Amino acid sequence: MAIATERQDIVDVLENYNEAFGKADYSDIVNYFDYPVSFNLQDKTIRASGKFKLKLIYKKIRGDLPDYYSYSKWSKIDIQLIDDSIAIVNANFSRYKDDDTVYDSGSAQYHMRLIDNEWRIFTLMPYTKIKTLN
Repeated sequence: MAIATERQDIVDVLENYNEAFGKADYSDIVNYFDYPVSFNLQDKTIRASGKFKLKLIYKKIRGDLPDYYSYSKWSKIDIQLIDDSIAIVNANFSRYKDDDTVYDSGSAQYHMRLIDNEWRIFTLMPYTKIKTLN
């Protein structure tokens, strides 16, 4: 598989996931994951062993957003491919209001696995900054 195609396949999954998130389509969101899924937060790790638990997690995440949240867009996606079947994605996103103005932005690292020729997220980790230690 060509590198450009692999990159586009990963970006397509993230775009579709992001669209489902914006629409609060929980039944679709859960299809972009490989289980068990872990959300590695600064103070704890939250795990979902199946689609039901993941839907509950996303209902909480999405429900905590302000009423004026409309959609999100990726502003940067960096991808590292490990042994052809694991991808580490560092992505920056912006959240928009209905009037298309940005009200928030953030970053997250997604660990993805290639399963039956489809990329799936198995770990998600929001972050503020990444430092390289030499």
